[in-house]
Amino acid sequence: MKSLKLSATITAILGFFAAIALFFLYLSLADIANHEPNLTLEWYIAGICLFVLGIFTISTLITMTLFFKFKF
Repeated sequence: MKSLKLSATITAILGFFAAIALFFLYLSLADIANHEPNLTLEWYIAGICLFVLGIFTISTLITMTLFFKFKF
């Protein structure tokens, strides 16, 4: 049960960072779509944001698995 609480806490923190990542991903993709000069930073930001969203998704799946394991 302690692992479920820890996993839920980590998922909540990652959820906060995922919300921020979505905002920055929107801004970077808007610059990419507008063909701004020198898009290197925007592509790095998009990659980091997608990485954060991927980690959040994996963390959510792990938390759900632990929840159903302890619930039933």
